[in-house]
Amino acid sequence: MNSIISFFVGLSLGFLYFSELYSAISVGIFLFLFYRVVFESNESFVFREWVLMLYALNYLLAPAITYTFDQSTLTYPMKIPLENYFQLALPGFLLFSAGMYSLKTGIFSMNFKGINKAAVTNETFLLRVTQVGLALRIFSFVFPGEIGFIVYLLSMVRYVGAFSLFSINKKYWIWPAIVLLHELANAFIAGMYHDAVMWIVFFGIFYVFSKRPTLQLKLLGISGMLLLILFIQGMKSIYRSAIGEGGQAAGLSTAATLGGDLISDDAVLSEDNLLGTLNRGNQAWILASTIQNMDRTQNFQELNNVKLYLESALLPRFLAPNKLVSGDKGIFNAFSGHEINSSTSMGLGVFADGYISYGATGLYVFGYCLGLLFAITFKLVERWSKISPFYILLLLPMLNYAVRPDCELQTTLNHLSKSLLLYGILVSLTKFRFSLKSITKQRKLFHLTEINAI
Repeated sequence: MNSIISFFVGLSLGFLYFSELYSAISVGIFLFLFYRVVFESNESFVFREWVLMLYALNYLLAPAITYTFDQSTLTYPMKIPLENYFQLALPGFLLFSAGMYSLKTGIFSMNFKGINKAAVTNETFLLRVTQVGLALRIFSFVFPGEIGFIVYLLSMVRYVGAFSLFSINKKYWIWPAIVLLHELANAFIAGMYHDAVMWIVFFGIFYVFSKRPTLQLKLLGISGMLLLILFIQGMKSIYRSAIGEGGQAAGLSTAATLGGDLISDDAVLSEDNLLGTLNRGNQAWILASTIQNMDRTQNFQELNNVKLYLESALLPRFLAPNKLVSGDKGIFNAFSGHEINSSTSMGLGVFADGYISYGATGLYVFGYCLGLLFAITFKLVERWSKISPFYILLLLPMLNYAVRPDCELQTTLNHLSKSLLLYGILVSLTKFRFSLKSITKQRKLFHLTEINAI
Protein backbone atom coordinates (compact mmCIF):
# COMPACT_ATOMS: atom_id res chain seq x y z
CA MET A 1 0.00 0.00 0.00
CA ASN A 2 2.79 2.43 0.90
CA SER A 3 4.47 1.79 -2.44
CA ILE A 4 1.23 2.77 -4.22
CA ILE A 5 1.13 5.95 -2.16
CA SER A 6 4.72 6.66 -3.23
CA PHE A 7 3.60 6.48 -6.87
CA PHE A 8 0.92 9.12 -6.35
CA VAL A 9 3.33 11.29 -4.34
CA GLY A 10 5.75 11.08 -7.27
CA LEU A 11 2.94 11.82 -9.72
CA SER A 12 2.00 14.95 -7.77
CA LEU A 13 5.60 16.11 -7.50
CA GLY A 14 6.04 15.47 -11.22
CA PHE A 15 3.06 17.68 -12.05
CA LEU A 16 4.39 20.43 -9.82
CA TYR A 17 7.82 20.35 -11.48
CA PHE A 18 7.05 19.45 -15.10
CA SER A 19 3.37 20.50 -15.51
CA GLU A 20 3.06 17.66 -17.99
CA LEU A 21 1.42 14.22 -17.69
CA TYR A 22 4.00 11.89 -19.26
CA SER A 23 6.86 13.28 -17.21
CA ALA A 24 4.74 13.21 -14.05
CA ILE A 25 3.93 9.52 -14.64
CA SER A 26 7.64 8.87 -15.14
CA VAL A 27 8.46 10.46 -11.78
CA GLY A 28 5.68 8.43 -10.14
CA ILE A 29 6.98 5.14 -11.56
CA PHE A 30 10.55 5.90 -10.54
CA LEU A 31 9.58 6.89 -6.99
CA PHE A 32 7.39 3.76 -6.69
CA LEU A 33 10.36 1.55 -7.61
CA PHE A 34 12.77 3.55 -5.46
CA TYR A 35 10.45 3.09 -2.47
CA ARG A 36 10.39 -0.67 -3.01
CA VAL A 37 14.16 -0.89 -3.37
CA VAL A 38 14.76 1.08 -0.17
CA PHE A 39 11.90 0.08 2.12
CA GLU A 40 11.14 -3.50 1.03
CA SER A 41 14.71 -4.70 0.56
CA ASN A 42 14.93 -6.22 4.06
CA GLU A 43 12.10 -8.62 3.26
CA SER A 44 12.78 -9.36 -0.40
CA PHE A 45 15.81 -9.64 -2.65
CA VAL A 46 14.91 -6.59 -4.77
CA PHE A 47 16.80 -7.61 -7.91
CA ARG A 48 13.79 -7.11 -10.22
CA GLU A 49 12.94 -3.79 -8.65
CA TRP A 50 16.53 -2.62 -9.09
CA VAL A 51 16.52 -3.60 -12.78
CA LEU A 52 13.21 -1.83 -13.36
CA MET A 53 14.41 1.26 -11.47
CA LEU A 54 17.51 1.33 -13.67
CA TYR A 55 15.36 1.16 -16.81
CA ALA A 56 12.95 3.77 -15.42
CA LEU A 57 15.90 6.09 -14.73
CA ASN A 58 17.30 5.71 -18.26
CA TYR A 59 14.11 5.62 -20.29
CA LEU A 60 11.64 7.67 -18.20
CA LEU A 61 13.07 9.98 -15.54
CA ALA A 62 16.30 11.11 -17.26
CA PRO A 63 14.57 11.99 -20.55
CA ALA A 64 11.79 13.80 -18.65
CA ILE A 65 14.47 16.01 -17.08
CA THR A 66 16.40 16.32 -20.36
CA TYR A 67 13.32 17.66 -22.15
CA THR A 68 13.27 20.64 -19.77
CA PHE A 69 16.55 21.92 -21.30
CA ASP A 70 17.06 23.73 -24.58
CA GLN A 71 17.94 20.75 -26.78
CA SER A 72 20.21 22.81 -29.00
CA THR A 73 22.57 23.35 -26.05
CA LEU A 74 22.94 19.65 -25.16
CA THR A 75 25.60 17.22 -26.31
CA TYR A 76 23.02 14.43 -26.33
CA PRO A 77 19.66 16.00 -27.24
CA MET A 78 16.30 14.26 -27.56
CA LYS A 79 15.63 14.36 -31.30
CA ILE A 80 11.89 13.73 -31.28
CA PRO A 81 9.09 15.63 -29.49
CA LEU A 82 8.34 14.71 -25.88
CA GLU A 83 4.85 13.34 -26.65
CA ASN A 84 6.14 11.12 -29.46
CA TYR A 85 8.89 9.74 -27.28
CA PHE A 86 6.79 8.87 -24.21
CA GLN A 87 3.97 7.40 -26.30
CA LEU A 88 6.54 4.76 -27.28
CA ALA A 89 8.73 4.53 -24.17
CA LEU A 90 6.01 4.31 -21.50
CA PRO A 91 4.14 1.33 -23.06
CA GLY A 92 7.49 -0.29 -23.86
CA PHE A 93 8.62 0.02 -20.24
CA LEU A 94 5.29 -1.28 -18.88
CA LEU A 95 5.39 -4.29 -21.24
CA PHE A 96 8.98 -4.97 -20.19
CA SER A 97 7.80 -4.94 -16.56
CA ALA A 98 4.87 -7.23 -17.40
CA GLY A 99 7.21 -9.70 -19.08
CA MET A 100 9.49 -9.79 -16.05
CA TYR A 101 6.56 -10.58 -13.75
CA SER A 102 4.79 -12.95 -16.15
CA LEU A 103 6.11 -16.13 -14.47
CA LYS A 104 5.58 -16.62 -10.76
CA THR A 105 8.77 -17.25 -8.83
CA GLY A 106 9.80 -17.44 -5.20
CA ILE A 107 13.46 -16.87 -5.92
CA PHE A 108 13.42 -13.35 -4.52
CA SER A 109 12.29 -14.57 -1.12
CA MET A 110 15.27 -16.90 -0.90
CA ASN A 111 16.06 -18.77 2.30
CA PHE A 112 19.47 -17.55 3.41
CA LYS A 113 19.39 -19.94 6.35
CA GLY A 114 19.28 -22.65 3.72
CA ILE A 115 22.26 -21.11 1.97
CA ASN A 116 24.14 -21.08 5.25
CA LYS A 117 23.34 -24.74 5.92
CA ALA A 118 24.41 -25.68 2.42
CA ALA A 119 27.59 -23.67 2.61
CA VAL A 120 28.82 -24.00 6.17
CA THR A 121 30.23 -27.50 5.60
CA ASN A 122 31.88 -26.34 2.36
CA GLU A 123 33.74 -23.24 3.49
CA THR A 124 37.05 -24.57 2.16
CA PHE A 125 35.49 -25.24 -1.23
CA LEU A 126 33.91 -21.77 -1.33
CA LEU A 127 37.27 -20.22 -0.49
CA ARG A 128 38.82 -22.12 -3.38
CA VAL A 129 36.02 -21.02 -5.72
CA THR A 130 36.61 -17.40 -4.74
CA GLN A 131 40.37 -17.65 -5.08
CA VAL A 132 40.27 -19.51 -8.41
CA GLY A 133 37.76 -17.00 -9.77
CA LEU A 134 39.98 -14.13 -8.67
CA ALA A 135 43.02 -15.77 -10.27
CA LEU A 136 41.12 -16.25 -13.53
CA ARG A 137 40.14 -12.57 -13.47
CA ILE A 138 43.74 -11.47 -12.89
CA PHE A 139 45.12 -13.62 -15.71
CA SER A 140 42.16 -13.32 -18.10
CA PHE A 141 44.27 -11.24 -20.51
CA VAL A 142 46.19 -14.42 -21.39
CA PHE A 143 43.15 -16.07 -23.00
CA PRO A 144 42.12 -14.91 -26.50
CA GLY A 145 38.74 -14.51 -28.22
CA GLU A 146 35.82 -16.72 -27.24
CA ILE A 147 37.97 -18.70 -24.81
CA GLY A 148 38.66 -15.42 -23.05
CA PHE A 149 34.92 -14.78 -22.74
CA ILE A 150 34.36 -18.22 -21.21
CA VAL A 151 37.19 -17.54 -18.75
CA TYR A 152 35.57 -14.18 -17.97
CA LEU A 153 32.28 -15.92 -17.17
CA LEU A 154 34.07 -18.53 -15.06
CA SER A 155 35.94 -15.82 -13.17
CA MET A 156 32.67 -14.28 -11.97
CA VAL A 157 32.13 -17.24 -9.63
CA ARG A 158 34.47 -15.28 -7.34
CA TYR A 159 31.49 -13.09 -6.46
CA VAL A 160 29.25 -16.08 -5.80
CA GLY A 161 31.88 -17.62 -3.53
CA ALA A 162 32.72 -14.37 -1.73
CA PHE A 163 29.08 -13.40 -1.17
CA SER A 164 28.26 -16.90 0.08
CA LEU A 165 31.14 -16.83 2.54
CA PHE A 166 29.95 -13.45 3.81
CA SER A 167 26.43 -14.85 4.28
CA ILE A 168 27.86 -17.63 6.47
CA ASN A 169 29.76 -15.35 8.80
CA LYS A 170 30.74 -11.68 8.84
CA LYS A 171 34.31 -12.74 9.54
CA TYR A 172 34.56 -13.42 5.80
CA TRP A 173 33.96 -9.74 4.92
CA ILE A 174 37.50 -9.61 3.57
CA TRP A 175 36.60 -11.66 0.47
CA PRO A 176 33.79 -9.44 -0.84
CA ALA A 177 36.07 -6.49 -0.06
CA ILE A 178 38.95 -8.03 -2.04
CA VAL A 179 36.93 -8.91 -5.14
CA LEU A 180 35.09 -5.57 -5.19
CA LEU A 181 38.21 -3.46 -4.58
CA HIS A 182 40.07 -5.42 -7.25
CA GLU A 183 37.24 -4.72 -9.71
CA LEU A 184 37.19 -1.05 -8.75
CA ALA A 185 40.97 -0.78 -9.13
CA ASN A 186 40.77 -2.33 -12.60
CA ALA A 187 37.98 0.11 -13.46
CA PHE A 188 40.11 3.13 -12.55
CA ILE A 189 43.10 1.75 -14.45
CA ALA A 190 41.13 0.97 -17.62
CA GLY A 191 38.72 3.92 -17.37
CA MET A 192 35.77 1.50 -17.75
CA TYR A 193 33.48 1.41 -14.72
CA HIS A 194 30.30 -0.52 -15.63
CA ASP A 195 31.28 -3.84 -14.07
CA ALA A 196 32.56 -2.31 -10.84
CA VAL A 197 29.47 -0.15 -10.28
CA MET A 198 27.08 -3.00 -11.05
CA TRP A 199 28.80 -5.43 -8.68
CA ILE A 200 28.93 -2.89 -5.86
CA VAL A 201 25.18 -2.41 -6.29
CA PHE A 202 24.62 -6.18 -6.38
CA PHE A 203 26.55 -6.59 -3.15
CA GLY A 204 24.55 -3.76 -1.59
CA ILE A 205 21.26 -5.47 -2.47
CA PHE A 206 22.62 -8.80 -1.22
CA TYR A 207 23.94 -7.25 2.00
CA VAL A 208 20.65 -5.53 2.80
CA PHE A 209 18.56 -8.67 2.37
CA SER A 210 20.98 -10.99 4.15
CA LYS A 211 21.87 -8.71 7.08
CA ARG A 212 18.76 -6.45 7.26
CA PRO A 213 20.40 -3.14 8.25
CA THR A 214 18.57 -0.07 9.52
CA LEU A 215 16.96 2.47 7.20
CA GLN A 216 19.59 5.02 8.21
CA LEU A 217 22.40 2.69 7.13
CA LYS A 218 20.67 2.00 3.81
CA LEU A 219 20.24 5.71 3.10
CA LEU A 220 23.89 6.28 4.01
CA GLY A 221 24.89 3.55 1.56
CA ILE A 222 22.74 5.06 -1.21
CA SER A 223 24.30 8.48 -0.60
CA GLY A 224 27.78 6.98 -0.77
CA MET A 225 26.90 5.17 -4.00
CA LEU A 226 25.61 8.38 -5.59
CA LEU A 227 28.81 10.21 -4.65
CA LEU A 228 30.89 7.36 -6.09
CA ILE A 229 28.95 7.52 -9.38
CA LEU A 230 29.41 11.29 -9.57
CA PHE A 231 33.12 10.88 -8.82
CA ILE A 232 33.45 8.22 -11.53
CA GLN A 233 31.60 10.38 -14.04
CA GLY A 234 33.93 13.26 -13.31
CA MET A 235 36.98 10.99 -13.56
CA LYS A 236 36.15 9.34 -16.87
CA SER A 237 36.81 12.14 -19.29
CA ILE A 238 39.85 13.65 -17.53
CA TYR A 239 41.50 10.25 -17.03
CA ARG A 240 40.93 9.13 -20.62
CA SER A 241 42.25 12.45 -21.88
CA ALA A 242 45.29 12.21 -19.62
CA ILE A 243 46.30 8.71 -20.80
CA GLY A 244 45.34 9.46 -24.40
CA GLU A 245 46.13 12.98 -25.56
CA GLY A 246 48.10 13.79 -22.40
CA GLY A 247 50.43 10.82 -22.76
CA GLN A 248 50.34 9.88 -19.07
CA ALA A 249 50.71 6.23 -18.07
CA ALA A 250 47.52 4.33 -17.26
CA GLY A 251 47.58 3.25 -13.63
CA LEU A 252 46.33 3.79 -10.11
CA SER A 253 48.88 6.53 -9.41
CA THR A 254 47.59 8.61 -12.34
CA ALA A 255 43.98 7.92 -11.32
CA ALA A 256 44.74 8.87 -7.70
CA THR A 257 46.39 12.14 -8.72
CA LEU A 258 43.57 13.12 -11.04
CA GLY A 259 40.97 12.04 -8.51
CA GLY A 260 42.58 14.17 -5.83
CA ASP A 261 42.55 17.17 -8.16
CA LEU A 262 38.89 16.51 -8.97
CA ILE A 263 37.93 16.52 -5.29
CA SER A 264 40.08 19.55 -4.40
CA ASP A 265 38.49 21.55 -7.23
CA ASP A 266 34.98 20.73 -5.92
CA ALA A 267 34.21 19.39 -9.39
CA VAL A 268 32.36 16.26 -8.23
CA LEU A 269 29.18 18.20 -7.41
CA SER A 270 29.62 20.82 -10.11
CA GLU A 271 26.77 21.64 -12.49
CA ASP A 272 28.73 20.31 -15.47
CA ASN A 273 29.36 16.98 -13.76
CA LEU A 274 25.73 16.66 -12.65
CA LEU A 275 24.57 17.33 -16.22
CA GLY A 276 27.13 14.87 -17.58
CA THR A 277 25.91 12.20 -15.15
CA LEU A 278 22.32 12.87 -16.24
CA ASN A 279 23.36 12.43 -19.87
CA ARG A 280 25.15 9.18 -19.02
CA GLY A 281 21.99 7.86 -17.38
CA ASN A 282 19.85 8.85 -20.35
CA GLN A 283 19.88 5.88 -22.72
CA ALA A 284 16.70 7.43 -24.09
CA TRP A 285 18.62 9.87 -26.32
CA ILE A 286 19.93 6.90 -28.33
CA LEU A 287 16.41 5.48 -28.57
CA ALA A 288 15.04 8.86 -29.66
CA SER A 289 17.77 9.27 -32.27
CA THR A 290 17.13 5.76 -33.59
CA ILE A 291 13.41 6.46 -33.84
CA GLN A 292 14.03 9.67 -35.76
CA ASN A 293 16.51 7.97 -38.08
CA MET A 294 14.31 4.94 -38.77
CA ASP A 295 11.23 7.11 -39.40
CA ARG A 296 13.29 9.08 -41.90
CA THR A 297 14.86 6.13 -43.74
CA GLN A 298 12.03 3.58 -43.33
CA ASN A 299 14.80 0.96 -43.43
CA PHE A 300 13.10 -1.41 -40.99
CA GLN A 301 14.96 -4.70 -40.69
CA GLU A 302 12.24 -7.09 -39.48
CA LEU A 303 14.20 -10.09 -38.10
CA ASN A 304 17.38 -9.66 -40.15
CA ASN A 305 19.39 -8.21 -37.25
CA VAL A 306 17.92 -10.72 -34.82
CA LYS A 307 19.21 -13.57 -37.01
CA LEU A 308 22.67 -12.02 -36.89
CA TYR A 309 22.44 -11.72 -33.10
CA LEU A 310 21.34 -15.35 -32.72
CA GLU A 311 24.14 -16.50 -35.00
CA SER A 312 26.65 -14.55 -32.91
CA ALA A 313 25.28 -15.90 -29.63
CA LEU A 314 24.74 -19.55 -30.52
CA LEU A 315 27.30 -20.53 -33.17
CA PRO A 316 31.05 -20.90 -32.57
CA ARG A 317 33.28 -18.93 -34.89
CA PHE A 318 34.51 -21.98 -36.83
CA LEU A 319 30.89 -22.54 -37.94
CA ALA A 320 30.15 -18.83 -38.50
CA PRO A 321 33.47 -17.14 -39.33
CA ASN A 322 31.76 -13.88 -40.36
CA LYS A 323 29.50 -13.55 -37.33
CA LEU A 324 29.32 -10.28 -35.39
CA VAL A 325 32.13 -9.66 -32.93
CA SER A 326 31.61 -8.23 -29.48
CA GLY A 327 31.71 -4.45 -29.54
CA ASP A 328 31.02 -4.23 -33.27
CA LYS A 329 29.70 -0.71 -33.97
CA GLY A 330 28.41 -1.42 -37.47
CA ILE A 331 24.74 -1.86 -36.53
CA PHE A 332 24.85 1.11 -34.15
CA ASN A 333 26.30 3.34 -36.89
CA ALA A 334 23.87 2.02 -39.50
CA PHE A 335 20.63 2.62 -37.58
CA SER A 336 21.12 5.03 -34.66
CA GLY A 337 21.71 8.14 -36.75
CA HIS A 338 25.16 8.54 -35.17
CA GLU A 339 28.70 7.54 -36.13
CA ILE A 340 31.03 6.32 -33.39
CA ASN A 341 34.48 4.76 -33.56
CA SER A 342 35.65 1.48 -32.06
CA SER A 343 37.02 3.16 -28.93
CA THR A 344 33.64 4.68 -27.99
CA SER A 345 31.33 2.54 -25.86
CA MET A 346 27.66 3.00 -26.76
CA GLY A 347 24.88 0.49 -27.31
CA LEU A 348 21.48 0.69 -28.95
CA GLY A 349 19.58 -1.08 -26.16
CA VAL A 350 16.82 -3.63 -26.74
CA PHE A 351 14.05 -1.01 -27.18
CA ALA A 352 15.97 0.55 -30.07
CA ASP A 353 16.66 -2.90 -31.52
CA GLY A 354 12.92 -3.52 -31.47
CA TYR A 355 12.13 -0.25 -33.23
CA ILE A 356 14.73 -1.03 -35.90
CA SER A 357 12.93 -4.32 -36.58
CA TYR A 358 9.24 -3.37 -36.72
CA GLY A 359 8.84 0.21 -35.55
CA ALA A 360 6.56 0.82 -32.56
CA THR A 361 5.24 -2.74 -32.61
CA GLY A 362 8.78 -4.07 -32.48
CA LEU A 363 9.64 -1.85 -29.51
CA TYR A 364 6.62 -3.16 -27.58
CA VAL A 365 7.21 -6.82 -28.48
CA PHE A 366 10.96 -6.71 -27.81
CA GLY A 367 10.32 -4.98 -24.47
CA TYR A 368 7.91 -7.70 -23.35
CA CYS A 369 10.12 -10.52 -24.67
CA LEU A 370 13.16 -9.14 -22.86
CA GLY A 371 11.22 -9.15 -19.58
CA LEU A 372 9.96 -12.66 -20.35
CA LEU A 373 13.52 -13.83 -21.05
CA PHE A 374 14.54 -12.57 -17.62
CA ALA A 375 11.50 -14.30 -16.06
CA ILE A 376 12.48 -17.60 -17.70
CA THR A 377 16.00 -17.16 -16.32
CA PHE A 378 14.55 -16.61 -12.84
CA LYS A 379 12.58 -19.86 -13.14
CA LEU A 380 15.61 -21.81 -14.32
CA VAL A 381 17.75 -20.58 -11.43
CA GLU A 382 14.84 -21.36 -9.11
CA ARG A 383 15.03 -24.98 -10.29
CA TRP A 384 18.74 -25.00 -9.48
CA SER A 385 17.96 -23.61 -6.03
CA LYS A 386 15.89 -26.70 -5.23
CA ILE A 387 19.19 -28.59 -5.27
CA SER A 388 20.65 -25.95 -2.99
CA PRO A 389 19.76 -22.30 -2.22
CA PHE A 390 23.42 -21.56 -2.88
CA TYR A 391 22.80 -21.61 -6.63
CA ILE A 392 20.46 -18.62 -6.41
CA LEU A 393 23.52 -16.38 -6.38
CA LEU A 394 24.42 -17.52 -9.91
CA LEU A 395 21.64 -15.19 -11.05
CA LEU A 396 23.97 -12.23 -10.54
CA PRO A 397 26.77 -13.18 -12.98
CA MET A 398 24.20 -14.54 -15.45
CA LEU A 399 22.37 -11.22 -15.71
CA ASN A 400 25.22 -8.86 -14.90
CA TYR A 401 25.34 -7.53 -18.47
CA ALA A 402 21.88 -8.42 -19.71
CA VAL A 403 20.04 -6.14 -17.28
CA ARG A 404 21.86 -2.97 -18.35
CA PRO A 405 19.66 -0.54 -20.32
CA ASP A 406 22.40 0.10 -22.89
CA CYS A 407 22.96 -3.60 -23.49
CA GLU A 408 22.14 -4.54 -27.08
CA LEU A 409 20.14 -7.64 -27.93
CA GLN A 410 23.30 -9.19 -29.40
CA THR A 411 25.18 -8.83 -26.10
CA THR A 412 22.18 -9.96 -24.04
CA LEU A 413 21.71 -13.15 -26.06
CA ASN A 414 25.42 -13.90 -26.23
CA HIS A 415 26.04 -13.39 -22.53
CA LEU A 416 22.90 -15.16 -21.35
CA SER A 417 23.14 -18.20 -23.66
CA LYS A 418 26.79 -18.88 -22.80
CA SER A 419 26.33 -18.29 -19.07
CA LEU A 420 23.26 -20.57 -18.96
CA LEU A 421 25.26 -23.36 -20.57
CA LEU A 422 28.42 -22.80 -18.55
CA TYR A 423 26.79 -22.36 -15.14
CA GLY A 424 24.42 -25.25 -15.89
CA ILE A 425 27.48 -27.46 -16.33
CA LEU A 426 28.99 -26.09 -13.12
CA VAL A 427 25.77 -26.87 -11.23
CA SER A 428 25.84 -30.45 -12.54
CA LEU A 429 29.50 -30.89 -11.58
CA THR A 430 29.30 -29.35 -8.11
CA LYS A 431 25.75 -30.02 -6.91
CA PHE A 432 26.86 -32.93 -4.71
CA ARG A 433 28.87 -30.49 -2.61
CA PHE A 434 25.94 -28.18 -1.88
CA SER A 435 23.02 -30.58 -1.77
CA LEU A 436 21.40 -30.52 1.67
CA LYS A 437 20.87 -34.25 1.30
CA SER A 438 24.59 -34.69 0.68
CA ILE A 439 25.41 -32.61 3.75
CA THR A 440 23.12 -34.80 5.87
CA LYS A 441 25.05 -37.84 4.65
CA GLN A 442 28.33 -36.08 5.46
CA ARG A 443 27.14 -35.37 9.00
CA LYS A 444 25.99 -38.98 9.51
CA LEU A 445 29.33 -40.22 8.25
CA PHE A 446 31.10 -37.82 10.61
CA HIS A 447 29.10 -39.10 13.59
CA LEU A 448 29.76 -42.75 12.65
CA THR A 449 33.47 -41.97 12.44
CA GLU A 450 33.35 -40.46 15.92
CA ILE A 451 31.58 -43.55 17.30
CA ASN A 452 34.09 -45.91 15.72
CA ALA A 453 36.92 -43.85 17.12
CA ILE A 454 35.45 -44.20 20.61
